[in-house]
Amino acid sequence: SPTPSQSTYLESLVSELESESLPLKMTHSILERVIYARLSLPSNAEQTAQPLLDYLVECWNRIGETRRRVKDVAERGGDEARKVAARRLEMLETARGLVISYSGLVVNFEMGECFPQHASIAEQGPGYIAQKLLLPSVDDVERALPKQFLDEFVQRFEGDGLDEIMKHVMLSLGAFMRSQNVTKGFKTPLRALLLLTSFKPIAALLPTFPNWNPPNQSPKSLELLSLLGPFYAQTSTLPSELADTTIATTYFGSRAPDGDAVDINEDLDGNSIGARGVGDVRSAMDALRGLAEGVHEDLFNVVMAIIKSGPEGRDSVVQFFGSVAKLNVRRAMMQVDRRLVSSDGFMYNVLKTCLKLCDPIMDSNFSKIHLIDPDYPFHPACVLDLATDTRLNADKESLEAHIAERKLAAAGSAAPNFVTHVFFETLALHHYGLLSTIRQHKDHNKRISELKKEVMKMRADRDAGNWTGPAAAMMEKTLKDYQMHLEKWIGYRLALETTLLDNNVLEHSLRFYSLVMMWLIRCTVTGSAQVRYPNGPGADQVAWSRIARGETMGLPLFPLPEVPAKTFVMLPEWIVEDVCDFYLFICHQKPLLFEHLPRDEFMAFSMIILKSGSYIKNPYLKSKLVEILYFFTFPLYRNGSGRLDIVFYTHPMAKENLVRAVMKFYVDVEQTGMQRQFYDKFNIRYHISQILKSVWNDPGHVRKVIEESRKKEDFVKFVALLMQDTTYLLDEALSKFKEIQTIQNELAQPRPPNMSREDTDRLAEREKSLRDAEGQASSYMSLGNETVHMLQYLTANPEIVDPFMAPEVVERLAAMLDYNLVALVGPRCTELKVKNPEKYRFDPKRLLNELMEIFMHLAHRDEFVAAVARDGRSYARDHFARAKSILLKNMLKSQVGLDVIDEFIVKVETTIKTGQVEEEELGDVPDEF
Repeated sequence: SPTPSQSTYLESLVSELESESLPLKMTHSILERVIYARLSLPSNAEQTAQPLLDYLVECWNRIGETRRRVKDVAERGGDEARKVAARRLEMLETARGLVISYSGLVVNFEMGECFPQHASIAEQGPGYIAQKLLLPSVDDVERALPKQFLDEFVQRFEGDGLDEIMKHVMLSLGAFMRSQNVTKGFKTPLRALLLLTSFKPIAALLPTFPNWNPPNQSPKSLELLSLLGPFYAQTSTLPSELADTTIATTYFGSRAPDGDAVDINEDLDGNSIGARGVGDVRSAMDALRGLAEGVHEDLFNVVMAIIKSGPEGRDSVVQFFGSVAKLNVRRAMMQVDRRLVSSDGFMYNVLKTCLKLCDPIMDSNFSKIHLIDPDYPFHPACVLDLATDTRLNADKESLEAHIAERKLAAAGSAAPNFVTHVFFETLALHHYGLLSTIRQHKDHNKRISELKKEVMKMRADRDAGNWTGPAAAMMEKTLKDYQMHLEKWIGYRLALETTLLDNNVLEHSLRFYSLVMMWLIRCTVTGSAQVRYPNGPGADQVAWSRIARGETMGLPLFPLPEVPAKTFVMLPEWIVEDVCDFYLFICHQKPLLFEHLPRDEFMAFSMIILKSGSYIKNPYLKSKLVEILYFFTFPLYRNGSGRLDIVFYTHPMAKENLVRAVMKFYVDVEQTGMQRQFYDKFNIRYHISQILKSVWNDPGHVRKVIEESRKKEDFVKFVALLMQDTTYLLDEALSKFKEIQTIQNELAQPRPPNMSREDTDRLAEREKSLRDAEGQASSYMSLGNETVHMLQYLTANPEIVDPFMAPEVVERLAAMLDYNLVALVGPRCTELKVKNPEKYRFDPKRLLNELMEIFMHLAHRDEFVAAVARDGRSYARDHFARAKSILLKNMLKSQVGLDVIDEFIVKVETTIKTGQVEEEELGDVPDEF
């Protein structure tokens, strides 16, 4: 209680009481008059006066302390003491209620004349509450606005002005948050929002405010001006754009920010980290990731409080997240003007909340998968804009018909459930958010790589003394500018990777995409009796986790129904593409994640889709599935251990369908209908060759290849394309070696001391031509090596040889083998000599060895002997003699092993002679015979 010096003399009230002949004593009847008189003092407007809300909070505290003392006295006293205490407690309770009521009035703009305050306080109105909520520490806030006080305040004004008060409080909090970021002050407003939403009436009010989800906004203005926008945008650990250096400079500051020459360091994965220490980068990333985890939990708790406040709150959350997705469709484009869309950080934080909302349906048994309505994109209540998206396999007419059909069906149906809304919003926020950021990261890495090469080249030129005369100073300045930009770009990349390469971030999205793939499988079989469709009460009669592990549970999965389910083919194509792109990002950046995470869902999905080609129209989507399987063949560690392709041998669907699926796709990609089909098919087939090579030592998979080889027509197509590729790739690669040799010889010539500008430009052009030729040679040679290797191990199995002996195949096979043998050992083989052949993956001895092994595998077949004998263009026994000599000299084969070649040549020569004799005998026969 205040000391006499702290007491305030209420002169006007004393005069009133005396005029009314009332005693100057605090009684129940004059309690409100006392409070009103104190709050109405003109001196309250002085600059040094205590703000009235602060005064009332102190009153509330004193009332609480007095109540505790009165209760203590009552407990120790007798009946009389308890009666007195009861009267006093009643009076204190009245005072407490009045204090709470007047607390709302003194922050009301309209009550300014009744309750004078200094202008700096009065003009804030309810915003003064926000000022107290924004005090630096939790203890400060508790002292200024105790939670119990706020609880009573909310109860008092609920339905009686709380909305107007909180509207101003939230505007003040949002304005303050817009000036903060993860490096300063963001925790205070976020903590204030958490505190306010812990009161259910306030949580229920927030979606009713005009700025909750304001209409007609641009992506940027929604991020800045919506009620929750600043809290999602300013708390992100992702930089908003390259120009935003806040996070990069604070957490990843360079030792050479001005571009001074320093070593360009690398982390343990070989990525450039510039003038930074590996330990410093790791510590900074750990700190930011810990901070982000706390932010995501807080934002999720805010949204959950709003959702739990009632159906209106839940629906408003759905609408807001839908607006975020709809306004940012441009982010899905390959080229994005970042000024016209929401920031990466805002999008990711919203996505993270949606992922957390999806956690209950991401259980390992997929027990809630039936709750996700596949017809949601066509429902009038869908909050996303999916109308113009390319479908998995539907033309414009069939799509329009399906939309009309679903519109009629939806007329009498229930609104989509919350699970469906959130599932599709999470899909969309991955598409417009995280996947867009991943593409930006990829492009940014390319820019860094190019700039780093230029910096290293300029340094080498300078250190070699090539910078002379007046131009040297200008070149030095240019180098310094480049180094400064490189440091800045690396800092931005590190800030991006703090989120993008966070294991927890990736694992969370992987779990979601596992659900997506199982749901997509479900969409393919909605016509099955075990699947509850259209969605209704009760779950599917399918254990979806067992489907993921490779069982079919009686579903028509291999093959899928001939007529594809509309619930699948009418879905946006980007859903499948995003799954693939996310997996590929992890394959490139964080493959070790797969060592501890199940790949069952992906194997099941990829096998089902690759085996049922008509379900997805775009061949490049299927090629991405193959590319991911190809990455599974990589060893995870440098010592070759940690194989992901073990799933090929253990997953029942892979054991049964992998070989058949990829061999069929090998043939299908010959005609994709796409602009780059000629070149893309080689990459796709290279991936397939690596998959087949990885399973070749497994007897079960070899049996599947043998089974395929007995389907003569299909397998002959496969073999014909395999030979066609081998011919083209080796021919292109070997011709590039001639070009490389020519340019290398040119560049090896001494350079004149004072080269002209024209000479310098020509030299640069030739160096570029060399780099281009080297890149092409390396690519062609890699692909060619694998096609030859595939021929080698396929022909090694006697049960697979028959299709190679088909008349339409064997002639071309013999010609191809002879032609490449000439290239490797013939008179012009010296044209293949280039510096560092391993750089181009060119190992002529190994290639020759595999070609000769193919001859050896087929030497016992009369059809092959005859075909080689008929090859008058390339066959010559001397080539085989030279090939044998090289293999023996390099101990790649023994003489005993090569005996089969000697026997083969004897057969070929005999066949040639026999053919010549027959031709001579028939030489004089008239044409009509």
